[in-house]
Amino acid sequence: MNRLQIKDIKRLVRQALKRDYPGFKRLKKKTKKQVLSKVLQYVVDNYDQSAAVAATNYELCGIDKIPPNIYTLGQMEELIGTHYTGVLDLKLKNRTSAIKDPELRFINELCDWSFVNSLIAPESYSPVHRDKHPVHFFKAELLKALKNPEITYRKFCGQEINNKERRENRAFIGLKANQTLDHSELSKFRAGLSYDRLINVMVYFIHLFLKKKGLPKNVVYAVDSTELAEKISSYSLVELKVGNNKIRLYRDVDADCGPRRKKRDKSDFVVGYRLHTLTVIDVEAQIAYPLLSILASANHHDSNFLSMLVELGKAIGLDINIVIGDQAYGDEDENRDIQKEHNVTILTQPKTIKKLPNFVDADTFHVYHNDMCDRPMTWRGTSDAREHEYLCEASANECPLSGHCDKVRNIPVDSGAFGQIPYHIKQVQQLCSIRKVAERPFNLLKHRDGLEPLRTVSRETTRTVTMIANIATLLIEIAGFRHTKKTSKNKQLQLFQKAA
Repeated sequence: MNRLQIKDIKRLVRQALKRDYPGFKRLKKKTKKQVLSKVLQYVVDNYDQSAAVAATNYELCGIDKIPPNIYTLGQMEELIGTHYTGVLDLKLKNRTSAIKDPELRFINELCDWSFVNSLIAPESYSPVHRDKHPVHFFKAELLKALKNPEITYRKFCGQEINNKERRENRAFIGLKANQTLDHSELSKFRAGLSYDRLINVMVYFIHLFLKKKGLPKNVVYAVDSTELAEKISSYSLVELKVGNNKIRLYRDVDADCGPRRKKRDKSDFVVGYRLHTLTVIDVEAQIAYPLLSILASANHHDSNFLSMLVELGKAIGLDINIVIGDQAYGDEDENRDIQKEHNVTILTQPKTIKKLPNFVDADTFHVYHNDMCDRPMTWRGTSDAREHEYLCEASANECPLSGHCDKVRNIPVDSGAFGQIPYHIKQVQQLCSIRKVAERPFNLLKHRDGLEPLRTVSRETTRTVTMIANIATLLIEIAGFRHTKKTSKNKQLQLFQKAA
C-alpha cells in the first residue's frame, strides 16, 4: 500500500464519520476511540488495493473545490456600489465615541458592515426580530485577532466582551447594554461559515486592500506554507498497521502529523495543519501581503497546493502573471499545465537534486555548446516541444570552430536550473531572492494574530480562524498605525549620546 492509498483510506474514514456519526466530536475519548477503530477497520477490509486511486487531489487533501457562486474583484466593485443598506444598517449603527483606539475606530469606519453581513449570512437568514446578527460574531472574531489573539475564547468572551467596563470592545462589536456573547455561540458561527461565504468576504477585504493600499504595477506573487500546531495530544488515538505502513488517526480526525521546519526548541514533526498562502510582493518596497490561504492537514506536501492557489487567485480576478516558490514547488509537468491553463509563469530556485546537463557551468548555469567553448550561448526562448533554444553569437574571428559548428543547442525544460525561464537570467535570480520576503507574513499570522498554537479543533473552525487572521493582517496594513519609522544610524547615535 502506497502513500496515495493511505490518504484515500483516511478520506473514506472521514466521510464515513461525517455521514454515520454526525455527533462524533462530542463523544467521550473512550467511545470515540471505539467508533474510530471500527470505522477504520471496516474501510481497510473493504478497500481494493489493486485498483487505482480515483479521488482527485482536492478530495485527497480534504480541500473544497472552488464554489461556482463566488464573486470576482470586478463583481465586488459593482455589488458595493449597488448595495442597499436598509433598516439593518440603522440597527448596526453603534456609538463610535466609546472607541478610543485610533486603529479600531479607523477599521470600524472603513468597512460597510451591513454589506459584510450580507456576504456571510446564510440563505435561511432573516434579520427581522434578531438581536444578534452574523456580523456581530464576525467583528468579535476580528477583534480577537486584532487585540487579544493570545487568550482562549472563554477568557475573551468573559473578560473582553461581556465585561461592561470594556465599553470600547462592546462598541466595536455593536452590542447593546444588556447583550452578551458566549464562546459557544462563536464556535457555532465559525463552524457554520461555509467555504463560499468565506471566500466572498475575503474578496471584499482584498478589494478594500488593493483600493486603499495602492500597490505599484510591478508586483509579483509568491506561494509558501507554514505549520500550525494544534493543542491536542501528539499520540495517535487509533493506529492500524497495513503491510509495512501504519495508518494513524488523531483526536482531530481532520488533522494529521507532518514535518516541521527545523527549530532548535521544537520537535521535527507537528500534529495539526499547514497553511498554504498566496502573497503579493511589492518589489520596490520588498514587502509581502497575504491575500488567499488554503488550509490542509500537515501531512500533505506543499507542491499539491500550487495549482490550487493559482486557480483560486484567477477565479477571484487577481492579475497573476508570475508566481515565485521555493524548491518544494517546480514540477515541470505541473508548471506546464499551469502555464497552459492560466497563463502563469512559475519561477523557483533550482532543485539541488536535479543533475545539470553537460557543458553547463555549475556556479553561473551558463550554457556552452561543448567542452571546447569558452563563450556562453544566448537563450532565445522556449519551443513548443518544451525545450530551451540556445544560440552561439560568436563570430568567425572570435571562435576558430565557427565554420564546423551549427551554433545551436536545445535543453529540455526541467525542475532544476532550466525551468520555464532559465535560472541564469539575471531577472529570475533577483525575483527568486525576493521570495524570502514572503516568509514574514507567516510570522505575523502565527505570533501577532494568534495562530501559534491553534485554539480551535476541526478543519471548518480552523479554516475560519485563519481567514479572519488574514483579514486582520490586511486591515492592519491599510490602517498603518503599527508602522514604525526607521531611524538612521546617525540619528540613533545622537539619541544614544543624548540619553547617556
